[in-house]
Amino acid sequence: MEIEIGGRTFKADVRWAYDLKPVLAYPEELKENFPAYYMFRDVYYSKKDHEMIKEHGLRFDITVIPPNRIGKEFIKTFGHYHPLAEDDLSYTEIYEVLKGEAIYLLQKVEGDKVVDVVAIEAKEGDKVIIPPNYGHVTINPSNKELKMANWVCRHFKSDYEPYERLRGACYYYTEDGWIRNPNYDSVPDLRFVKPKIPKELGLKKSEEMYKLVKDLKKLEFLYKPSKYLSMFEEILKG
Repeated sequence: MEIEIGGRTFKADVRWAYDLKPVLAYPEELKENFPAYYMFRDVYYSKKDHEMIKEHGLRFDITVIPPNRIGKEFIKTFGHYHPLAEDDLSYTEIYEVLKGEAIYLLQKVEGDKVVDVVAIEAKEGDKVIIPPNYGHVTINPSNKELKMANWVCRHFKSDYEPYERLRGACYYYTEDGWIRNPNYDSVPDLRFVKPKIPKELGLKKSEEMYKLVKDLKKLEFLYKPSKYLSMFEEILKG
């Protein structure tokens, strides 16, 4: 798959269905391989934008997740955690739904125990921040294509191992609703939180967050989370 942005063609990295086998609720139902989702990393509208983005150590991505199910489970991303940025706080990330619907499933682990798990249901125009120390999975819960963008720091590697070891997140989203992943010893009740656009971003729902390329200091929370603890606390309120 390719997309054109600003007169440039960007090619996707493909995550195949077989790649998702370690995190599926029903891996035995996966009978054939297919492209599960497409990742367009480090996209931009102009060379000037790209230079500014790189100077700030950031990256702008677009991901496309076609509708699908594997068994009864709705298609999803693999899931990952971010490494520490500062003060025992991990790097953060922000997503925006450009088209379709998404569920962002967040979970926070202390030691071997999940202490919080949050589902954020988002539609076109919604922005969702992944707070520090939360792993996350994106689910396409509809029969429509999901297209989303994200801002993230470009200088770290995500950690996929915890999701692979425990066969996914602590909950799966299926045709029968939410079901718990039995590979986790203890799981708190799932909390539902509405997407919120922090006032610090100065964005309206109708505005695409790529416009922050003109004021990248507003994305400081991605790599200096300790300065924005009150903002993260607010977006996690029910």
